Amino acid sequence: MFEKTERHPLTELILDDVFSSNKLLLTLLVSLVITMIGTIWLTHQTRQLVSDKGDLVFEKQQLEREYRNLILEETTEGNSTRIQARARKLGMGRIENDQEVLILE
Repeated sequence: MFEKTERHPLTELILDDVFSSNKLLLTLLVSLVITMIGTIWLTHQTRQLVSDKGDLVFEKQQLEREYRNLILEETTEGNSTRIQARARKLGMGRIENDQEVLILE
């Protein structure tokens, strides 16, 4: 009544079918996965570079602002004629050696 039939492993049949009959489909699937990973990686790199550029632009603006402030400070404090005129107006002058007072604690 029942005949004894051979059993074939199902996974072996499926893998054999995929690799022998559907080579184009498998190639397209692998290409699609590689393209997706490449697109994701490239998008991540681009966003990171844009973020780094923003940080560098902000740092450049801060450095330029500091540079302008230092130039202004140099011009106002480096003007010796203005300082000497103000010192003369206040009655200030250079201290001589005999005018020096040394305080020791």
